Formats: sequence, C-alpha cells, structure tokens
Amino acid sequence: MRSLIALFAAAALAAPAVAQTTVNEAGSGVAFPVELSGANGSQQVLAGTGLRTKTFLKVKIYAFGLYVDAAGARSSLSTFAGHTAAQLGTDNTFYDALLRQSFPMSLRLSMIRNITGEQMSDAFEEALRPRVVSAATHNMPGGEAALTTFRSYFSLDHLTEGVELIFTCTPDGTLHSSVAGEHKGPIANKALCWALFDVYLGRTPITPEGRKSVIARMPGIIGG
Repeated sequence: MRSLIALFAAAALAAPAVAQTTVNEAGSGVAFPVELSGANGSQQVLAGTGLRTKTFLKVKIYAFGLYVDAAGARSSLSTFAGHTAAQLGTDNTFYDALLRQSFPMSLRLSMIRNITGEQMSDAFEEALRPRVVSAATHNMPGGEAALTTFRSYFSLDHLTEGVELIFTCTPDGTLHSSVAGEHKGPIANKALCWALFDVYLGRTPITPEGRKSVIARMPGIIGG
C-alpha cells in the first residue's frame, strides 16, 4: 500500500502544472483571460482588473482589465523592476510612465449591469471631455472631434450583462475599438488615447481602488 501511495505521489509531482488561463475580478467574479490579442495584432497580457461602481450604493456597472504588451512594458518600465504592486500602486511616476503609451495597451470592459448605449456614451462623454480639452494644452490636439466619433460607437440600444468592449491604443496614438463583438473604425488621435487610459490610470481616476488593482500583476510582467 505504501509503495502504491508513493507511486501516486511521484506521478502527481511529475505531472506538468496547468497554466492559469483566467483571472477573476474580485468584486464581481467576472473572469478575464490572462492573454489578449490586441486589435493591432500584438499579444498582450493581463496587468490587473478592477470594478466600476456607481452611486453611494456601489451599484456594479462593469468589470475592467488592463492588458499590456509584455516585451514593451519590460523595456519601457525597466526602472520599476523589483517594485511590489503596493509600491507601484502609490507611485504617480509609474502611472505617468504607463500613460506615455510607448507600447500597445488595451482596456477590456465586461458589462455586469444592463444599460443603454446612450448611458454608456454619456458616461464616457463626462469622463473624457475635460481630459481631451486638457490634452489640447499639452500638444495633443483634435481630441474633441475624435470624442464625437468615439461616442457614435455606442449607438446600439442596450449593453447587456456579459457584453464586452475592448479598446486598444498603439504607440502612434491610434485607438482600435470593439463594441459587443463589432470592430469599429480606428481613430488616430493621441489625445483620445491618452484621455481614455487616464480615466482609469490618471491622477483623478473614476475608481481609486481600481487604479491600484488594475496594475496588481505588473511586477511579474516587468520582472526583476
């Protein structure tokens, strides 16, 4: 009997480890794949997840995940190698470096609550309008016109539970969007790309908790 137990134990140790394929957002249980094929063809990895809530009742609207090009992140963020997630989460210079968007990055939103396309469009308008106006004073013009185009991407009647929105920005400042599985036309505008990611990663994010949790896996990506 002992030899049989030892045989099973040895077999278990010899078995290859099963690679993790998804990560669940803690507040909603929504599963996010650890890898994402970006709209520009880049293979990106999950940096972390967060939860968007609304009102004092903390109504859950959607879960979101940040994806980054791993090689680009290691190269561009090498000065942060060896830092813990807790250290990065309170370091504004780290977020500033992310927002330079020197490598492809994506945001993946997964709806938890049913809302209309107009409600989502209005929410982005509220968050993005002041940011694209500010971007114009930092040599990133044209954001307001680009935002008008972006708003048109939410003309569908409803965004129902489980519907996904994926936004990828490339270093040249082009935004690639997929809404409910439909690929939208690319928008070449650095101001809009910066503003969209600033909503989640900037100094005044829509969710301070999510700003930290969405980069929780970055130490493993950067290395060191």
